[in-house]
Amino acid sequence: MNTVGPETALAFSGRFRFIFSASGQYGTCVRMADEEQILEKWTFTAGRSQHCAVPDVAASSATHALPLDDGRILLLDSAGSNSSRKHLLTLLRPGEGESHKESIGTIPCRLGGYLLPSPSAAQLGFLVALDSGHSTIWRISTSPPSIEFATRVPGLLDGGTWLDDDGNVLAVNQTCGRYRPNGVAVDLTEDSWRIIWSRSVTSTDRILLSNPWSKTIIVTTTATGEQRLGWASVGDRTVHFPEALYHPGYERRALALDDRGERLLVHEVTGTVSRLFIYSLAEDRLVPLPCPPGKISAPASWVGDHVRFRFSAPTQPPTLATVQLAGVPRWSVSRDHDVQDHRTTPGVELVQLQGRAGTVEAIVYGGARWRACEHLVVALHGGPLSAWRFGFEPLFHCLSAADIAVVAPNYRGSTGYGDEHRRAVIGHWGGPDLDDVLDLGSDLEKDRARHQLPRPVVLGVSYGAFLALLAACDKPQFWSACVALAPFLSGPRFYASASFAVQRRIEQLGGLRRIEDAAGPRDALQACTKLSAPLLLMHGVRDETIPVTQSRMLRQRLLALGKTEEVDFEYVEADSTHGELLQRKDLSLRVARFCRTRSELDSNHKIGNLISRLPHRAPSHFIGKWKK
Repeated sequence: MNTVGPETALAFSGRFRFIFSASGQYGTCVRMADEEQILEKWTFTAGRSQHCAVPDVAASSATHALPLDDGRILLLDSAGSNSSRKHLLTLLRPGEGESHKESIGTIPCRLGGYLLPSPSAAQLGFLVALDSGHSTIWRISTSPPSIEFATRVPGLLDGGTWLDDDGNVLAVNQTCGRYRPNGVAVDLTEDSWRIIWSRSVTSTDRILLSNPWSKTIIVTTTATGEQRLGWASVGDRTVHFPEALYHPGYERRALALDDRGERLLVHEVTGTVSRLFIYSLAEDRLVPLPCPPGKISAPASWVGDHVRFRFSAPTQPPTLATVQLAGVPRWSVSRDHDVQDHRTTPGVELVQLQGRAGTVEAIVYGGARWRACEHLVVALHGGPLSAWRFGFEPLFHCLSAADIAVVAPNYRGSTGYGDEHRRAVIGHWGGPDLDDVLDLGSDLEKDRARHQLPRPVVLGVSYGAFLALLAACDKPQFWSACVALAPFLSGPRFYASASFAVQRRIEQLGGLRRIEDAAGPRDALQACTKLSAPLLLMHGVRDETIPVTQSRMLRQRLLALGKTEEVDFEYVEADSTHGELLQRKDLSLRVARFCRTRSELDSNHKIGNLISRLPHRAPSHFIGKWKK
């Protein structure tokens, strides 16, 4: 067994945990550079974005930073791994050479916590601490900076938006036990709370945004079977779900309200790319906002005529984009000049491939001649209801740098292609999606055999790793190797070891239903008896979504079948969570080396087979050519 520890971790360039100050003048994020994670401070003036590293701050994936409107930063981070799971709250004043740090105190947050900006200068901000069965809200006072208990609310809270200008009434989402989330209003002055948004006990109902000036709140519900986006006015029992905000089979998300609460920035993914719209509440009108191809994600800030949000593209690591709305909308993207320029990456394009029931869109790394590349990986995304997006994928860049072409298909079950395409795998895990993958694999294997190229490697992440294992076991002749990154073995086996929240998601998506057909049960632990392709099995020991025990069971099964570790398969446990697994450069390099090595061995195997079929009296110089 291989164990990779954090001391060998090298991170890709990227950014996460963006947050904006209450006025939108400042922002913070954690930036992943080559060898460290850095806290960044952003300043927005006159339509320009400037950013710099905050000195003397050790950031991590658990760091929560809240920028204040005076330029200071509140920092919430773990105070250690003791049983109380306390988090330390620090006030930073970034300087030229070093940051002035002032410790405010520690708060018990057994399940984590997060910071909320204050709508008023009367306090620095608020802290939501999560514990078993309840959440606690703390007020962070100004003079002197200190933590004050505000209220305790049953259940786990998430989100948070203010219903007033004074920081007295907070709208937040509450999940109690096995019930689904609903929206509650927490009155911090009266130490009370009440449900203000709930359609039914079986629907997921959330409050996303609010504007105290217009008394507008933006909500979502799944009461109709799929998520709908709507709005209401505080105190009015009528909730509007405009048809203009509804696109069947395509989820629309609310990103930001303007200063007056009259216009809403709406995000939708169509195929692999993001689209933006501006919705006018009074006119009930949705207007497209032109944007370059890429991936847009929350959070967003809308101040005056400037909208800002997280943006990435295949050649652009995650950063902030700004759209100036006055007149003709103008885009600008903040770039980094001190990191690798990914614009030299071999062409990234969208192609249409043939699946079992029709065409399947795929993102391809490798240029127009990707089919002729010596080495090829077929990458399967997680989910099942997910998709590859036209954003920055560090693993794909690592593979591309090793001269490996990548084809990333959005087979049935992928989102962004309508309701029929998305719902095909609900209750049919490893059904229509696996059919599409096998048809793609068959076409690629035949095409590469004609051109005497190695067979493709099938690679999967999370749910995609489950599919990759099934594909490699069901049709071993299609693949030169298989890479399974944080896989589960089957829906029922996954359910037995998953957390309650994940179990509920498995139930919703029909993961417990068994498929009965000639291909047999969709269970990698049973199917692996037919596995002949070399396997790289990698999992994070701190994976909170798919427990590492899933991969450990498969490793033990392979050993029991007589497979030899480091010969027939490689097994790696990494000190990472589910989300961190693909963010570490050392792990991606390990994947790239495996794919290239196994592809080269497959090429030699094909040449050897061809030589063995030549006439026995073939000239030695001819055979030598093939060996070369």
